[in-house]
Amino acid sequence: MTHGPTEAGRLGRLLRDRLDTAGLFHGTLNGRGVLSLALAGAAAMFLVQPPADCWMLAWLAPLPWLAIVQTDRLSAAHPWRSLWLGGFCHWLAAIHWLRLPHPATSIGWVALSAYLACYLPLFVAIARRLVHGWRWPLVVAAPVAWMACEHLRGSVLGGFTFGGLGHTQWRWTTLIQVADCMGAVGVGGVVMAVAAGLAESVAAVASRDRVRAAVLAGLAAAVVLVAAIGYGHWRIQGEPQPGGPALDVLLVQGSIDTELKHDPDAAGDVARHYDELTMAALGLGAGAGTGSDAGSVAGDAVTSRPDLIVWPETMWRWGLLDIDPDEVLPESVVAQTLAGRDATGTPADRQAACRRVLEQERLTLLAAFARRYGTHWLVGLDRQVVTPHAPSGAKNYNCGLFLDPEGVALACYSKQHPVMFGEYIPLAERFPWLYRLTPLPAGLTAGTQPVAVTIAGSRVAVNICYETALPEAVRTLVLELGRQGGRPDVIVNLTNDGWFWGSSELDMHLTAAIFRAVEVRTPLAIAANTGFSAWIDGSGRLLARGPRRATGTLRARVRPDGRTSPWLVWGSLPLGACVAVAAVALLSGWSRRGRLQSR
Repeated sequence: MTHGPTEAGRLGRLLRDRLDTAGLFHGTLNGRGVLSLALAGAAAMFLVQPPADCWMLAWLAPLPWLAIVQTDRLSAAHPWRSLWLGGFCHWLAAIHWLRLPHPATSIGWVALSAYLACYLPLFVAIARRLVHGWRWPLVVAAPVAWMACEHLRGSVLGGFTFGGLGHTQWRWTTLIQVADCMGAVGVGGVVMAVAAGLAESVAAVASRDRVRAAVLAGLAAAVVLVAAIGYGHWRIQGEPQPGGPALDVLLVQGSIDTELKHDPDAAGDVARHYDELTMAALGLGAGAGTGSDAGSVAGDAVTSRPDLIVWPETMWRWGLLDIDPDEVLPESVVAQTLAGRDATGTPADRQAACRRVLEQERLTLLAAFARRYGTHWLVGLDRQVVTPHAPSGAKNYNCGLFLDPEGVALACYSKQHPVMFGEYIPLAERFPWLYRLTPLPAGLTAGTQPVAVTIAGSRVAVNICYETALPEAVRTLVLELGRQGGRPDVIVNLTNDGWFWGSSELDMHLTAAIFRAVEVRTPLAIAANTGFSAWIDGSGRLLARGPRRATGTLRARVRPDGRTSPWLVWGSLPLGACVAVAAVALLSGWSRRGRLQSR
């Protein structure tokens, strides 16, 4: 009758021996073991992100990397190389879409992946120092180290926030409410804490004397998860009740793949494409119909004009023109522009008259479209400022222009956070010849001020493209507008993701916007060329989404949220504290050789 327990004990000892032989938890993990676990973690972390999007596995995906943290000693001569390689493979797969805009962007794809790969060995180094040096439990050390690395990744060199661990949970509305305390990175910390608790439980199989510690770690992870869910329930219950009229917004999504080349016929084709979609949605003309998602959003047919029509980023290809009064225009240009006009006066008067005519020409056609639509219109376009004070002779801006139903320009927002190497080259404003080494014809100048316009009683702010991926940028926008005249009731994002040909970049971009809405408790409406146009409320619910790489229109009735959030108060301060802890932990062991090998 004793054979059963004896066999079970033998199997248990065999399993422990196997684990120790592999070097996990209490043995010595050799170079092959580090590389195997690094690559296994890379594969798992790729699968939980789009396009595979196996999001429920995110709670298990970090386990291979956590096993490297847990093991007592790493015998590999240079374990960081294996860890970097694992991170490199992960990011090459995760951001494969960066190679799509132009053959030259493949260089950026590889370079960015190489840079992002550095955060995996950094995470392991910090976590190992906290666990084996400071004797912190893994369930505390792992999320602190992870949040420190994700915060650095989202801040250094302009920040890259796509592919965050917390982003995988965007569907779990209750859980992601904690983002209004610590951002999307904080949600990733919750996921990592639970994964660490599971890792400690697995470690208990290999070490009987650590069962109590593993149970405590599991309980701590459960407490973190339950607390996050409880907080989420409380925040959702505090949602404002609908009251007063909603802002009726028509989001127009065309489908035009974008390339880095100049096509003189493109401007007219793009305007015609978007005009037909807009007129069809207004019931004023034939054209492409709305996408299937858009129809489900609207519910029943909408016959009234919206309060606001939105076109995506740069979908009006004839940009605005501003001419600095200090710019002296050639007399031939002045004569040609003023031909047939009453333009007598001094040369200075003729210069001023010429500037007014050239600038107004760009607005005249826009005004005609706005009058035809008969409502407010927010349109994405470029703006060029010709000035002798710029080394290249001009400054270029990526803008969102508000026009009223009479075609009068109300306000123009200039993108404040251009993307490095995507929209500008460092130092190229002083040395314009640098652009000849790239496929970019010119770089963007950053805007300096947020912009909001009151439409139908709602205060409407705007940002452009990747700015929704920058947590502090959106927080600053809300706070600055609040100081100027009242925080926005809705943020409208103008995006052109036609560069990425319907790839998983669209999913990552939309997910980032969902977390921004939660962090600042402000609804977002997105008009995106090729998708995803979307309507998101202040709790991060995706209320409507346009199709992928297809045309569609969404009719969103946006109501203000109005709640404040801890994130608006303290921003990334808690995440900065994680970075400080990580820095102290690393510096405290700096003098030791083989920092990754330290106990």
